[in-house]
Amino acid sequence: MTPDSFPRPEEQQSETLREEAVPVNAVDPADERAEVDPSLFEEESGEPPFARAVRTTPLHLETAAESRTNLWTAWNGYTVPQIFTDLGDEYRALRGAAALMDLTPLVKYRISGRDALAYLERLCAVPVGSLEVDRLRHVIFCEGSGMVLGDGLLFRLAADDYRLVTEETHLAWLIDSAEGFRVRVEDVSATLAVLALQGPLSAFLLAELGCDDIETLDPFAARWIPIGGMPVYASRSGATGDLGYELWCDAEDAPHVWRTLLEKGATFGLRPAGFALRELARLEAGHPRAGVDYLSAFAAIDPADALPPSAIWPGFTIAPSKGLFNGGSALRAMQGTEPARRLVRLAVEGLEPARFASVSLNGAPAGLATTTGFSPALGANIALAVLANGAVGAAGLSVLAERREGLSVVETRLPAQVLPGPAFSHRRRLAVRAGLRP
Repeated sequence: MTPDSFPRPEEQQSETLREEAVPVNAVDPADERAEVDPSLFEEESGEPPFARAVRTTPLHLETAAESRTNLWTAWNGYTVPQIFTDLGDEYRALRGAAALMDLTPLVKYRISGRDALAYLERLCAVPVGSLEVDRLRHVIFCEGSGMVLGDGLLFRLAADDYRLVTEETHLAWLIDSAEGFRVRVEDVSATLAVLALQGPLSAFLLAELGCDDIETLDPFAARWIPIGGMPVYASRSGATGDLGYELWCDAEDAPHVWRTLLEKGATFGLRPAGFALRELARLEAGHPRAGVDYLSAFAAIDPADALPPSAIWPGFTIAPSKGLFNGGSALRAMQGTEPARRLVRLAVEGLEPARFASVSLNGAPAGLATTTGFSPALGANIALAVLANGAVGAAGLSVLAERREGLSVVETRLPAQVLPGPAFSHRRRLAVRAGLRP
């Protein structure tokens, strides 16, 4: 260092004062090498991705890319699309061509072991012993007093291997009921994705993708098919009242299967559809939903809110060959007696969609509408409703509908009647041979 490079005393003093004036961890504007103040930015939470509040299905990125409305809804804890484009467009695709839906939030259990059949016979109120491999059927299960706990689809995957699919979770009860049986009960919901391909062109689209002889698959039967090179377990089932298939695949394969179906089917009118269409199609087909149209006996605070199977599914009977099962003694004692309340299908007069819940008989309360919607098939408002048994079939039923006019709510009483069957049920649904064309 040369003499002229020594700092002058006044410079040393200025530097000292500047250092003292700058607080620790503060930004010094005169220092070009100053570090960025971390307090200006949001701190990292350190929370792992799986702990986030929004729970998504394996198809979330695909459905988000297809959504044009950014309308989402919660279903069994998952976030799923409510409407992709327009409910009317999605409905027309379903009834005129085909619609593709993400049903992954359904609860899926694997029941296996040498006592799996005996366990299920004890659990279900309908016989399952005659269920063949690669077949499925609707099952109902009750608690000790004969009231319904839930319902679902039961698949027989192998001799001692079954899959139970339900709307609500029943894992704790299933495990408790397995005591004394050599059986394994597993919740496989997170590992299994479900896509519903529904509509008159659903078989045609699968055939176009190389699924040979898909039209020969019987209703309530299933088999393995390839879609885009991925193995998919296809069952001829659905809750839309029309021809359709439910496609079961590994969660990591689901996005590829979804893209393959949409790319191939777009030319033929296939459209993605959201939860709103699923609910409307289910309502038209007359299928009750657990937790909405009926309450599990364990969830009903008022015991009167729990219903027996015959009150929800009018065709329910106990098979003569059915042995011991949960609630069997109580249900056999109920045979021949009418339930106090029934779940029925209603049609309500009116050419515009209406909001209503209360159902009356000649002005007196008679029941509650549990699911409502406007049916394009009937051109009327329809509902699933729980009514007092004496009001079923009686003249004088009505609902109290609400509509908004400006900043006011106008109440209107609309006549209603019980429908003898579903608002929509096409013969294609149960045709022994599925048509490749409508």
